[in-house]
Amino acid sequence: MLHLFTRIARPTGFFALLLCTGTTWAQADDQSFESDEGEPQSTETEGAPAEETEDTFSWNVAGGDIYQFDTDIDGGGSYSVNRTFLGAGMEFEYSPALTLDFDIGMEWDNYDFSGSGDFTAPAAGDPWSQVFDLTLSAVSRWKLDDNWRMILGGFVRWSGESDADFAESFSGGAVFGGAYVFSDDLSLGATALVTTQIEDGLLWIPSPIVDWRINRQLFISNMRGPVTYPASLGLEIVYYLNENMNLSLGGRYEYRRFRLNDDGPAAIRNGVGGERTFPVWVRFEWRPIEQIRLHVLAGVNFGQRLELENSSGTLLSEEDTDPSPFIGCFLDFKF
Repeated sequence: MLHLFTRIARPTGFFALLLCTGTTWAQADDQSFESDEGEPQSTETEGAPAEETEDTFSWNVAGGDIYQFDTDIDGGGSYSVNRTFLGAGMEFEYSPALTLDFDIGMEWDNYDFSGSGDFTAPAAGDPWSQVFDLTLSAVSRWKLDDNWRMILGGFVRWSGESDADFAESFSGGAVFGGAYVFSDDLSLGATALVTTQIEDGLLWIPSPIVDWRINRQLFISNMRGPVTYPASLGLEIVYYLNENMNLSLGGRYEYRRFRLNDDGPAAIRNGVGGERTFPVWVRFEWRPIEQIRLHVLAGVNFGQRLELENSSGTLLSEEDTDPSPFIGCFLDFKF
């Protein structure tokens, strides 16, 4: 079973922090698939003693890309977007009971608006184009006893359109939570993220922790997706074809909020853009070697909504969109 707190969430926007909360707890990932006899498969040579190794530091680098196809906006117009993700982190085992994580997460979103309509009217054209999100986090993970785990950390985040005012694009907050390891097959818990928002009040984001092995091949979990695109604010049903490949069906909630630059009409200069959606996907994962994981996924965004506000956070326009299909691929390295 996976160690807990693998990557607790990617706030594609806000949830990119829950992503940056370091690695895991409980059992190693290479023991998640069992042989037909019910025993975990092992790469150790039979009869050879297992070597004990203590890696105080470990590193991970991950990235990927998602392309959302063009979709209609209610009230006229349409848009598509290409999202590129990159993350890196260091894990330091201070003691058997305490692990520290330091992470950086980045996301580049390239939007392509076309046509005109009610949503784009205040901008007299494209409301925004290229958006960049950067999150830096430091998180501590505590093993209180054989069953209880706790997490506590903080983060700072910058999210804005190209050439947006850097000083006006910051937010920050903290993440905390806990979980209980019932057995090697079941771990449950919850985390909460509290963050400031650009031109808005504090936001609380609850996130479940679920990792349940129903049988040797079937799991319900939000701890097993790509590092830079986890299911933390959602859930996946994962079926292991063998110890190196699995298929999953999942979904999660996403919310992005970012500062605009000072181009365009006066009404939207230094304004705020927002995007809400609930993507549902099918994902295939292949692990050719222990240190590398490759993911390919395809899905549809449901419940999608675009928001446009002025520089003080007053709503100018807000529209829903049609469901939008997307495809993506991700690659994770751990060393």
